[in-house]
Amino acid sequence: MVKTDMASLIIIITVAVFFLQIYYFNQYGENFLDYLFTNFGFTPQNLFQGQWWTLVTSIFLHATPQHIILNMLALFFFGSIVEKELGPKKFLLIYLVSGVLGNLMIVAGTYLGLGSATIPTIGASGAVFGIMGTAMIIKPLEFVFYPYIVPIPLIIVAFLYTIVNLVSFIYILSTGTASDISYISHIGGLLSGIYFGYIEKGISRSFLILLAFLLLFLLVPFILLLLPYISIFNYVDILSKIFK
Repeated sequence: MVKTDMASLIIIITVAVFFLQIYYFNQYGENFLDYLFTNFGFTPQNLFQGQWWTLVTSIFLHATPQHIILNMLALFFFGSIVEKELGPKKFLLIYLVSGVLGNLMIVAGTYLGLGSATIPTIGASGAVFGIMGTAMIIKPLEFVFYPYIVPIPLIIVAFLYTIVNLVSFIYILSTGTASDISYISHIGGLLSGIYFGYIEKGISRSFLILLAFLLLFLLVPFILLLLPYISIFNYVDILSKIFK
């Protein structure tokens, strides 16, 4: 009997759900997706109306091929590290809790006027950011091939994704620009994952990792200058453009 790890199982389930979405979309058209995202995607309104399950079901829904491919690629790389180190049960707990807390951050953001209470949020991004946050604490120097074709330390990957999300989030807040990406749920998921990493590795190790993470912010201008050159190795950007 072939043993399937938890990360792979989640990827299989999520991809299966996406293919079912495509099948029923072809059968019933746009109305099916509207119904699906409205009733199983997450909104603060759904939560307050008692549809608590949307905190979880929204994690397994995706809007486009690009959306699911990028999330599942990240889950494959970061998830294998966390599951190997902590085991499948803890991995699943971190994944689901980070996804749920990412959604709850949307509720907090709505109260602060940072989002809509009725526009559905879908996708595994908050959960994936949680897994990345945990991986950053427990294996900061683990080399990964995501999102570049050359391996780089996981803490650098986490740093780059954090910078991109913070800059994008600040830009949206300062300009009032509309976006279909829930940056606030990414931040919520990341903080959740970092907390789980702290629980596993203790305050001393977590403090040192976060200190190194913060020191990287001093290099932001230098890193931003290098990004155009680094991007030629970014196969995730290439996939993003192909499936956009």
